[in-house]
Amino acid sequence: MYEKMKNLIFKNYYYASFILNLLLIIGIFLCKSFLPPVVPLFYGAAEGAGQLVPTFGLLLAPGISLVITGINIWLSLIIKDEFSKKVLGVTSFSLTIITTITVAKIIFLVGFF
Repeated sequence: MYEKMKNLIFKNYYYASFILNLLLIIGIFLCKSFLPPVVPLFYGAAEGAGQLVPTFGLLLAPGISLVITGINIWLSLIIKDEFSKKVLGVTSFSLTIITTITVAKIIFLVGFF
C-alpha cells in the first residue's frame, strides 16, 4: 500500500487538501467562542431557520471535503488512466479551497471579533 501511495500523481495536492481541511477544523474549534450558537450554512434553503445550523455544523463542510479527498485518493490508486488521476487530484484541492473560502466567509460574516 505504501508503494502505491509513493507513486500517487499530484500527491502534494492531496497532502495540501488534507492539511488545509484539518486547519479549517482546528480554526472552527478556535473560533467557537466568537460565533453565535447558530450560523447560516445552507444559503440555498428558504430564508429562515432552514439555513441555520449549530456552530459545530460548520464542521460538516470540511468533513465532507475530507471524505471526498479520501475517496479521490482511493480511486486514484485503483484507476490506471493518468489524466483521470490528475483530475481527481485537482478536484480534491479545488473542493478544499472552495470549502475553506465558504467557511471563512461565514465565520467573518457572523463572528464577533
